[in-house]
Amino acid sequence: MLTGANLNMSHRHQEANLCALFDESLAAHRDRIAVWDGDGPHDYARLGRRVDEIAHALRGIGCRPGTRVCLAVSHGIDLVASVLAVLRLGAAYVPVDHRNPVDRVRYIVDDSAATMVVYSAEHAELAGRLGLAGLRLGVLADPGEPVETVAVGPTDLAYILYTSGSTGPPKGVCITHENLANYVTWARDRYIRSVDDRIALYTTLAFDFTVTCIFPPLIAGASIGVYDGVADPMVIQRIVADEAVTVIKITPSYLYLLSHLLDGRQHIRRLIVGGEDLTAELAAKVHSQLNGDVDIVNEYGPTEATVGCVFHTFDPRIDRGGSVPIGVPIPGMRAYVVNDDGTLVRDGGEGELCLSGKSVAPGYLRPGPSGFGDNPFEPGTVMYRTGDIVRRDEAGDLLFIGRRDDQVKIRGNRVELAEVSAAILDHPMVTSAYVTAVREHGSRALVAVATGDAGLAEAHLLEHLTRRLPGYAVPTSLKVIDDIPLTLNQKVDRAAVLTILAEAGG
Repeated sequence: MLTGANLNMSHRHQEANLCALFDESLAAHRDRIAVWDGDGPHDYARLGRRVDEIAHALRGIGCRPGTRVCLAVSHGIDLVASVLAVLRLGAAYVPVDHRNPVDRVRYIVDDSAATMVVYSAEHAELAGRLGLAGLRLGVLADPGEPVETVAVGPTDLAYILYTSGSTGPPKGVCITHENLANYVTWARDRYIRSVDDRIALYTTLAFDFTVTCIFPPLIAGASIGVYDGVADPMVIQRIVADEAVTVIKITPSYLYLLSHLLDGRQHIRRLIVGGEDLTAELAAKVHSQLNGDVDIVNEYGPTEATVGCVFHTFDPRIDRGGSVPIGVPIPGMRAYVVNDDGTLVRDGGEGELCLSGKSVAPGYLRPGPSGFGDNPFEPGTVMYRTGDIVRRDEAGDLLFIGRRDDQVKIRGNRVELAEVSAAILDHPMVTSAYVTAVREHGSRALVAVATGDAGLAEAHLLEHLTRRLPGYAVPTSLKVIDDIPLTLNQKVDRAAVLTILAEAGG
């Protein structure tokens, strides 16, 4: 329960327009801090005015309900205000990560059918190359009165987020207002205990961690501390040093780094961990470093099921070995453990995790084979096959076992090995390639080998990849070899590949 000022809005839970909930919070907390960025504190009244300014300017260039708006906005109050302004107009936002190759950004623009872009001055060059109607942030006209929040339906799009594509191109996941509200209102109740809570927002908007860091605190009257983790990979040092921050969402890889910085700081009350497998050893270490006075929540959820849909609170007395359970579904969600023949797994056996409920997206923008389909266990609903292998323990918690395909998480970002391999094979001198993931310094990293024409050099191949893939998807070790080693079954000999890379110093 919220302390200080409980808005008591849970009865409208999943069907609510989040912008309407923000409007109620704005009215109740005008003088409280909403956002703290590099320019200092901004109260709810200031944030509300900035949302109105951006929404008014967007409407002036043709933004209407259903419009798809790319966002290339630097970290600060404008990042938060731009998201809210787009949603206030009944439009959908499409995050753009300026670190991505421009061809990838153009693909996202074309595939999403976005018609305009909101951008910070620092990203003017990128925005200018997209061929869209543009709104450059800076001094904007005062609309004179608040911009009315457009009513939306549960199936209207809130945002489109692009994930790694198994055949090369990234896939646009369509998240509706029902999907978003189901997660956000649960996350508010689970993570924001007081209006004095502050959550750190530091990742790119193209990573759905930001959903947790923007909406739950704002509809609860709490605040957001904004840090630029895109420009500063070691931003966690500043976050940990900020005693106003009480809630951090973090990947296990970054939590490993965090564990080297902690010294019993009592201001960190909740750690929301997601994006990768969380070991009980790491969770126990951090829990002890914070003197046991911290909630560590293992939150599981593919982008297709809206940020997080299964969760477990770490208990050092029970979660002692292996991986921390991913837990049980949030309200409005159902989880099935399914055999290859489509039947339910019984008695704690392993099977594929399938999800259904209000957080499951309606599908991808691009038609084609996908994990979405009819739910045989509840006809008339959609079910998403995650590709993750799980089992239930005796307490009923789901335990993550592994992947059934070649999809991995790198620094919390989902990567299809096939996409990386396809990018390597796109080089005109390459004839074959193999990509895999390895454990490295407490996290995972991509490594690869390739064969090709005489004169093919690793440096040129890496340069080729940096123009086609986001930085986290470029292998940290890449070796050009004569032949890719095979097993007796004519499969790539992964062990032999890793030996080659180790001998080469990779």
